[in-house]
Amino acid sequence: MNKQLRNIVFLPNTSKPIDSALVHKLIYRMRSLGVTIRADAACREYLPPDTECAFFTEDASLFDGADAVLVLGGDGSIIEAARRSLGFGVPIAAVNCGRLGYLAEIEIEELALIDQVIAGAYTVEDRIMMDVEIIREDASIRFETPALNDVVLSNGPITRLLSFELWCNGELVENCYADGMILCTPTGSTAYSRSAGGPILDPMLDCVCVTPICPQTMTSYPVIFGGDCVLELKNMTSRGNDVYISVDGRDYLTLNGGDIVRIRRSASKTSLIRVKEGGFLRALRRKLS
Repeated sequence: MNKQLRNIVFLPNTSKPIDSALVHKLIYRMRSLGVTIRADAACREYLPPDTECAFFTEDASLFDGADAVLVLGGDGSIIEAARRSLGFGVPIAAVNCGRLGYLAEIEIEELALIDQVIAGAYTVEDRIMMDVEIIREDASIRFETPALNDVVLSNGPITRLLSFELWCNGELVENCYADGMILCTPTGSTAYSRSAGGPILDPMLDCVCVTPICPQTMTSYPVIFGGDCVLELKNMTSRGNDVYISVDGRDYLTLNGGDIVRIRRSASKTSLIRVKEGGFLRALRRKLS
């Protein structure tokens, strides 16, 4: 048993067509169990007008001192919550309102499980993240938020062949010719990497999977590296196109010639609340059936 949750940040994805009756039911249920609810000020009109909520405009106040975050949305909503709450040590629970929802623990029809979460009858699952750094001449450019899902090397809207090198711990692994490259955590292995032919990884593994996007050579395959490895992408060129690096599909940077992309395991982690038996294998079986 973990501690009972008395101070919860409620983060609904207001861009999704979620039934307002569901939102109201969830809010009233938490309030009846003695929970103090915090919410982003932008969600004010989304919540029941007669519900007592503490509204905040700054993440520093929203997450500071909270016991947990409750997300209403899909995997993208959970990734956004992880980014916003990074550094506050607040675990995330989620009600799935997306299509697949590999990260979400609770389905819409299972709202009664919220009682268990609030009572402390849950476990916490830590997921690794990746730090991304661009070495540019004598400077270092760091992405402010580490990647929970993936880091993607790509080019412009009209896809052209990319040429680049993959290095691991100072050793050349491969000269690559592909439309791009995906470097994902085990959490991200069920996302873009899987669509590109990469393996599905148990999220408790400490590793990074590198998956080429439409490789032009018969010898280019996904490769799994240990979590302690430092991976680098070098000498990236694409005739007539800019080359980009993106993090979790949200932040991106245009790369210059001579840039080195360095990726390593982050000291930060994302903590997810779990209340069901079976964990990842149960979710995988359900989502893929």
